[in-house]
Amino acid sequence: MRSARTLAIVLAIAATLAGCSKKYEGGGELRAQRVVLQRELDGLSETVERLERGDPVFAEKDVVVAIDESLLRELILAELPFEADSGPNHLTLSECEVRFHGAPTVRLRGVVSRTGAVDLQAAIEVIGAIADIAVDPESAALKARIAVDHLDIEKASGIESLVTGSTLDELARALRLAISDKLPVLRIPVKVEQAIELPAVTNGPVRVAGARMPIDAGVDRVFAGEGRLWIGLYFQPGELVKTAEAPEVGDVTAEEVDASLAEPEAGKTQPKKPAKQPAAGEKPR
Repeated sequence: MRSARTLAIVLAIAATLAGCSKKYEGGGELRAQRVVLQRELDGLSETVERLERGDPVFAEKDVVVAIDESLLRELILAELPFEADSGPNHLTLSECEVRFHGAPTVRLRGVVSRTGAVDLQAAIEVIGAIADIAVDPESAALKARIAVDHLDIEKASGIESLVTGSTLDELARALRLAISDKLPVLRIPVKVEQAIELPAVTNGPVRVAGARMPIDAGVDRVFAGEGRLWIGLYFQPGELVKTAEAPEVGDVTAEEVDASLAEPEAGKTQPKKPAKQPAAGEKPR
């Protein structure tokens, strides 16, 4: 049932994309819609292919973490406002919208301004997706970036009479390139341990050397659907590595805790346990 539902969504998106391609390609709004739909189509198509082969969406050994749209939105808002310059143009992004439906779509909104003989200001929208989710080796937490697919100049104040549509398109392209690699890295609050530390046992009759087991951990697959971002994590344990020697002398001996396995020496007797006292009314044995 789920496979049929997903397939129906894929076909609907594909039909919408075909319709968009027949329309005017120069429209910024149409290009933005096409970018979003193409990402959703790619994400859902891969899932449909897995289900049709009889494979699970995630590998059976994966640990799957689900992250809500609202959490990712708050993480992005915590990094805003974001500002950048492209020549005489100054860009500021201050608003965010997140949608998980086939693709982890992100929309950032703000303004671009230019000061000079004539001050210009226009509203802009940046469309992209959460990408390159991986385990940060330094913090052991998940990290991701926002891939920028499209930048649209929505509304302008006084700019339409000064520049042509092709000039606006070129300005949008320049701004997109200016911010593509500069948007802040997202820190997702999911910690993935990359090793298990076994401390040395230094006291008592049993001494154990310290050891460390490295774990190869990473992101196996990501799927966006039903308002959540599903992240499949794989874990592969490595070989134990000794990190500390067990000490030869401890604070407590085996005899002190009555845990020795050695035979008693000749001439020495084991201490007798105190005899059990008879209960009231019971004759002593």
